[in-house]
Amino acid sequence: MLFTFGVSLPSFVHANEFRMETEVFIEGNSHPAATSLTLFTGNAVYDFLSDDRAHGDITVFDVRRGRFVLIDTQRKLKTTLTKDDLIKFLEQVKSQASEDVVSRFVSPKLTQKFNPSTKTVTVSSDHLTYQAVGISAKWDPAIQQYRHFADWIARLNSTRIGNLPPYSRFELNRVMAEQKLMPKTVQRTVMLDRVGLRKQVVRSEHSIHWQLTNSDRKRISSAGNLMAGCKEVSVNEFWQTRSQVSK
Repeated sequence: MLFTFGVSLPSFVHANEFRMETEVFIEGNSHPAATSLTLFTGNAVYDFLSDDRAHGDITVFDVRRGRFVLIDTQRKLKTTLTKDDLIKFLEQVKSQASEDVVSRFVSPKLTQKFNPSTKTVTVSSDHLTYQAVGISAKWDPAIQQYRHFADWIARLNSTRIGNLPPYSRFELNRVMAEQKLMPKTVQRTVMLDRVGLRKQVVRSEHSIHWQLTNSDRKRISSAGNLMAGCKEVSVNEFWQTRSQVSK
């Protein structure tokens, strides 16, 4: 197994709270394709998403229990994915992927560069490049707190149809944490053909504030109440329902 976890809690669960606002842009568009507000509270992370398909959907990362709860706020449905679920999914991806996909995105040969003057980290292969500009954290525990969430949300995102495996993003997260940086901007460039004529560029811009607002705390409380009142469904039913609604 690639990842193992003990029963003890990560050391950062008592770290100070902070919030991150994110805008995601597709190359050529000045209007964000998605926005999110992510609230870090120590024992849980609350991610409030808004895009063309998901208005107000919520993802709760329960650090203590090692699980994600996905909430469809419009349909009043929820589903749960554990860390073990995500690990098993990625093991299945590895076992079923073609040699080409494995070499390009599952086990890529990555190079890392760091420019200390601009706080820029670059992680690249022949097929994919991440370039991130970082900022210093107000306190060190936030760095590992963010990395833990970023690694696991990358695993979660990889389960969605059309998304890439998370391994290159893991390396970016590792180098950023090693340099004691939090993300300010992250740009991902994916080569869509072997000669580099077609590519997809996605950029995310992050704004970090080192305390939660009263409004944030109300959103967390509302999310907890909503989660308690939602119908629990299987992961397959959750995504099937979402697919039917989006048609």
